[in-house]
Amino acid sequence: MKKIFSFIWKVLFPSGVKAGMFVRILGYALLIFGVVNLLYRTAFLKDLVVTTIGEFIALNFFIIMLGISLIFPSLLQDRNQGLSTMRITVFMMTNVICLLLLKLGWNAPNLKSIGLDEYWMGMIAFIFGAKAAQTYFEKKNGAVKGNEDVKDTSGKVEEKSSAGMSTVEFSNAELAKLAVIQNEQYLKLKFPNILSVSDAVHDLNNPESHVVALYLKDDKAEGIPDKLEIKMPDGSVRTIGVELVQNMGIGEIHISQKNNNVSDISSPLYQGSICCKVKSTTNPNFVGIVTSGHIYSNGHRLNMGGILSNEQQKVTLIDQTKSGKWFLQVINNQQDLAVAQLDNNTNSDSQYQSFAVGYYTVSDNDVNQPEPNVTIISKGNKIRDAFIIDYNIALDINYHTETIYMNKIILIGSNPNRDKSQSLSECGDSGSCVYEKSTMKLIGMLLGGNNKFSFILPIEKTLDYYNLQPI
Repeated sequence: MKKIFSFIWKVLFPSGVKAGMFVRILGYALLIFGVVNLLYRTAFLKDLVVTTIGEFIALNFFIIMLGISLIFPSLLQDRNQGLSTMRITVFMMTNVICLLLLKLGWNAPNLKSIGLDEYWMGMIAFIFGAKAAQTYFEKKNGAVKGNEDVKDTSGKVEEKSSAGMSTVEFSNAELAKLAVIQNEQYLKLKFPNILSVSDAVHDLNNPESHVVALYLKDDKAEGIPDKLEIKMPDGSVRTIGVELVQNMGIGEIHISQKNNNVSDISSPLYQGSICCKVKSTTNPNFVGIVTSGHIYSNGHRLNMGGILSNEQQKVTLIDQTKSGKWFLQVINNQQDLAVAQLDNNTNSDSQYQSFAVGYYTVSDNDVNQPEPNVTIISKGNKIRDAFIIDYNIALDINYHTETIYMNKIILIGSNPNRDKSQSLSECGDSGSCVYEKSTMKLIGMLLGGNNKFSFILPIEKTLDYYNLQPI
């Protein structure tokens, strides 16, 4: 008897006694009650009023299906083992249709008498369509492999999923981004000398290989892990390598291309560089120059929020000569930009670098190249080649009286090796243009730098917003 009970227990609870045991016991009780009650009462239908037979059948069907849903909760879970709103909706919708058909159709002479004509198959198609939609959206939110291991070619990502655990398909780049999201706050809290946490390309020969780059303001790396864990949606755990970039220092702003400088009349000695000339797409008489927003505000994080009022449009100096007036200025967490409208008699320098060809968007393929792939042009006839180190970085940037946390930063440096690189910019370089060497397209504008890198901000979206384009 004991062996029989033990066998039944293992059949009912193959995973052993867990927190959901009592829910499953309730499910089995409902299932057994519904089936026994249905069989017993249908064998003796004489004690039922004819008009209530359909209601009785429908009620028992509901009890049985409720029990099944409690016994097999995976019916209502998606592939990532979480409750699925779509599955619950399809399950309940199917049950409602079945209940109505059982209640109304049990004593009906034909389908038409309950409103189902020759188009009744449309209801069945509707149910299967809902099921197809549920499957589609589950696959779209995360395709799942079987019980195969995910092989990674970078040598930097490892998997620690349990046997038989399915793994959601993520590219190496997506894994790195997920690792940053899950670990960034903890790392910065645990190690205050971490300035930025970024997903970064690791291997030049394999652009899809990524690590998590930790940018440190000093060389204190003790205790910082060499790998980070990533919790996957299916419950498995993967790890990704960490790369340390030490002694970055604190990021600061740098104050026309080549031969010209730009400044505000109220601070003529606080000079920056010119990024490019722009024209308006809505005003044919408008021509301006682009530089850093903090040139207008004399190194302060003063955000004028866009197009300036007449009182704010102070005189702009180019090489200490009145050449126009400020038109707009923006400093926020993603931008530090100002535009000055030029007077009609202000002409371009003979060595002006045109960017009428448009903009260049940095991608993984631009990182860690063996040869310099960008050029910086700053006032004082300074032309320097550099390497793209990383992009979409977030860092604290020191202005004169406060610090602002800025993102969307592109890092460039003197060496493709992040840890060996040095900054190529200095005071007075703010506003310099940075372009991609092979296409001659504009990447962005130099903001500032620290000990190891120079900081570039993309400007395309900001200029487009104000109907301006490079010339």
